[in-house]
Amino acid sequence: MADDKDSDGSEGLNLTSSWLSPRSLLDRTTKFVLNAAHGKSRSLLPTTENDRSVTETGILDWEDEEEDEEEEEEEEEEAQPTLVVPEHDVLAGRWNAYLIADQDEKLSPLPRGMLRVIPPRKRTATCQSKDHNSMRADVTKNKVVARLKSTNEFRRQSFLSLPIKVLGRILEFLPVDAMLVVLGSCRALRRVMHRQGPGCELAGDQAYTTMGMRVWRTRIQQMGWRIWWERQRGKEHQQRIAVPRSHQELLKSICGVTDETEILNLLKTEPDLVFKAIYDDLISDYMSFGSADRCVPAVIFRGSRVRGPAQVAQRLDQLLWFARGRFTCAAEYTNQRLVAAADRFEAEYQWQFKRALVVGDCEEMKACARVMENIRDGRMCIRVLVDIHPLFNGVQDPRYAQLVIEGNSVSNAHSFESFLNKLDLLVAEHARVVAAALPGTVLPRSALFCLVEELFAPTKNGLALRALQNLYKYLQAIPIATDTLTNEKHELVVPDEATKDIVFLTTVASVVSLLLQTVDKWAQMEPVALPHELARRSVFAAFGDIIDEYVQLERRVIERAYEGELAQWTSKSRSNTATSHMDQVDGTKHVESVRLINFQKRQQQMDEYKERVLQVLQERLQIRLDTQALGTEDLGAHLEGRRRRSSGASSMPRRTVVGDGLGQAPISIDMCLNMVLTNRDAVDRLAVFAKAPLDMRLSGLAQEAVETIFCVLLRSIGNHVRPAFRQILNELRELEHAVMVTTQQSNVQQTTATHEAGYSAQHVQAERQLREKFTAAELGFFELIHLSDLAVQMIEIYFKTYLAEFIDEQDFLNMANQERKSLEHAVDDNVAVGMDCVIEIIMRQTGHILDTEQADSDYSPDSNVSLTLMPTMACTRTVQFLSESTVVLQNMTGQRQIRDVFLAEVGIRLFQLLLEHIKKYQITQPGGFQLIADLNLVYDWASQHVDADTLRFFTALKDLANCFILAPRDLRGFLQDQYSRHTFDGVMRSEEVYDVVACRADYRDIRTQVEGHCDFM
Repeated sequence: MADDKDSDGSEGLNLTSSWLSPRSLLDRTTKFVLNAAHGKSRSLLPTTENDRSVTETGILDWEDEEEDEEEEEEEEEEAQPTLVVPEHDVLAGRWNAYLIADQDEKLSPLPRGMLRVIPPRKRTATCQSKDHNSMRADVTKNKVVARLKSTNEFRRQSFLSLPIKVLGRILEFLPVDAMLVVLGSCRALRRVMHRQGPGCELAGDQAYTTMGMRVWRTRIQQMGWRIWWERQRGKEHQQRIAVPRSHQELLKSICGVTDETEILNLLKTEPDLVFKAIYDDLISDYMSFGSADRCVPAVIFRGSRVRGPAQVAQRLDQLLWFARGRFTCAAEYTNQRLVAAADRFEAEYQWQFKRALVVGDCEEMKACARVMENIRDGRMCIRVLVDIHPLFNGVQDPRYAQLVIEGNSVSNAHSFESFLNKLDLLVAEHARVVAAALPGTVLPRSALFCLVEELFAPTKNGLALRALQNLYKYLQAIPIATDTLTNEKHELVVPDEATKDIVFLTTVASVVSLLLQTVDKWAQMEPVALPHELARRSVFAAFGDIIDEYVQLERRVIERAYEGELAQWTSKSRSNTATSHMDQVDGTKHVESVRLINFQKRQQQMDEYKERVLQVLQERLQIRLDTQALGTEDLGAHLEGRRRRSSGASSMPRRTVVGDGLGQAPISIDMCLNMVLTNRDAVDRLAVFAKAPLDMRLSGLAQEAVETIFCVLLRSIGNHVRPAFRQILNELRELEHAVMVTTQQSNVQQTTATHEAGYSAQHVQAERQLREKFTAAELGFFELIHLSDLAVQMIEIYFKTYLAEFIDEQDFLNMANQERKSLEHAVDDNVAVGMDCVIEIIMRQTGHILDTEQADSDYSPDSNVSLTLMPTMACTRTVQFLSESTVVLQNMTGQRQIRDVFLAEVGIRLFQLLLEHIKKYQITQPGGFQLIADLNLVYDWASQHVDADTLRFFTALKDLANCFILAPRDLRGFLQDQYSRHTFDGVMRSEEVYDVVACRADYRDIRTQVEGHCDFM
């Protein structure tokens, strides 16, 4: 009986011909999908408990005429037994069918997922005749048959209404023969797979749809072929494929394809041909394992030739990979027999390999290994060499006792380095053993990697991993004391928690660097070199348990260090503010200190300070930066050399003092530089983890940690710069308010007293002190611009030299890039607000000088007063004040662009102020000459300070002033000539020109001469 079951290719299954019919397969597939959708997973295979035969109907298309289908459906559905639903199951809610009979025995469809509870039928005790009962049974049977027809039609329509992706996934998991039968019996599924039908002679994308190509590629991947996209930082993703070595030999013999690119191209264009070629070559040998008397000959014989042991091993490996796809209905039983045969074959050669290893017969070991490397990549003989090693087999060997002792007593980077040196000798010895025992180069490299992987594995044999864990425990248990650095037992003692964390982070990073250097050494070892990438993966995998804690601790250390720096600076600033407030109680002392400032020398000190900062930055970051980079926007073009990244923390001291040559600076560049260097140390520690392969979780966490601590740096410097700007802006706003109050008081005094009386000496002194305070505030504001710009430049240099390999500068969605832009925008916005306050104060004081110093008689003198054609006192003092206010900007702003923008804004606002000032007076012809003299003085100042576009405003105003000295008959022609030369285009509107002309004292008399038939105003 067992032989009969084996010959049928199934055990415990009743696969009749009716069950394998196309209609039966498709109906069962439909039921399986619908039941699975409603939470009822059922097997497609019949069982002994549910074995119902289905009549064989042949291959028909569901979309043919209904008349051809009805007869066959009736025969098939009449043969199916009636499904009885117990009434108590319905009431208990354990039935989830779509159709439930009602009280009148009429079947009505219910919505999917709904349940109708039917009360028990009331039965009577009346007797009925046999004829009546038989008639009733016939009617009921006809109703059931009709209802079953509609039920099957409903199921068919439900199956075909599934999404195309779902239908494709169903086809992917069907056995190959069943899939082909289903495709031949359903036109809708054929449209999902084929473009021109299954019988066309085309192949690839010309014969199959996108879903069809995907189905064939999935079939190939089910055999263990792995396709993935390899991502590389800064490069496009590249598609890669990994094919089992035995299948590579099969492709080479069938298609002549060996290159990875050629295989990928075949899978893109003709995956069906690749699968069919492999399927046709292996299916007969695979199916032979369903029979006990046919499996051995099928593997040993290839036609009339006999395969050698290596070829038999290769064939078994090909079948083992092929069996993963489960391409037949009896795949489970066949796979069990295949695996058992492969295990027996491999066990025999493993025994021979062990026997040769014991006696030291290298030739015999190589002969056995040549056979075993063709099945399962020779892992069995590799495992034998590792398990028999004295370090792992439990045998006490004095040669390795010292290695185990040092591994259990590792406490710092130095002791771990000593342990690693002895481990290096162990690996070198094993390399010589595998080179003598195994043939070729691939198998010895794999055997050496197996040993290294075992050393770092989380098992009892993981000696290196245990050493790392002992190191973690020692570092976490370091005591904290403040009086001494070492105790009586020479145990390391740290002064505080921050130092303890730094010791832990630095030691772990140093250990990782040592391991990577050792792996690089092993990758070049003779006579057998270690696979470099695989060994690095094993090393990085050993740190997978602590990487989360490590990156969190790194962030806490950075945040704690920055908070301490900012708190120390805040307390120092408050003490300096209190001291300066006491010193400035005497206003005269403050005025004299401002008067003694040489702004040009102050700018020279600022430039020298920047050069010192830049030089220290080069030394600490180990870069070379052209001196022209200072004050430029593109710093990347001036970077002459790349930095040499150190392992772990920097050997140079972190605390850096550039010098306090600027006196009481609004922000501390020393603190910003130390923040950058602290961040650099953290990035150096995290960089060793970022060297892990990109697909490892370790690399992603290190990458995110680098971005996070850089964001912490940006936010900390922003928290240092923003309060300084806030303070200086508050001072400027207070000065602006004081100027406004002074102006209002002067206007009141001017209205209540004669102009000849002037101001009191006390009021004049208050105004002078106010201007001196403004000069000091303006000086502090522009120094703050210099220092904040220097801080931003330091961050930019640090980013381009250290962080460009971790953070893509073009990725605008990156958190670090957003923080960079936020800091730059915050500085720019504060500079813009501060400049607006400075300009507003300048304009208010300028207007105050004009309003208080300008007399009505200046532009409307008496007829008996002789003209001097010299500027008035008001204009002279205005120009003098403007020169004093802008000298700070000219000397304290090294960037020409900022200086030009600032002076242009001052010039435009001054033009508007003069325009409004002129409109307040009635100007006679002698007064017009005086006005021209004043405007010439203002023009001379503007020509030295503003750009050409802004100078047009003063040119137009000076030309327009000639309207006050012309005769009335020439005024109209003058204005017409000015408009024809576009003097006022973009400078003044026609209404403004009219308002200026209307300031003539005789304008009421000559108004008709100017405005009559006016076509230009």
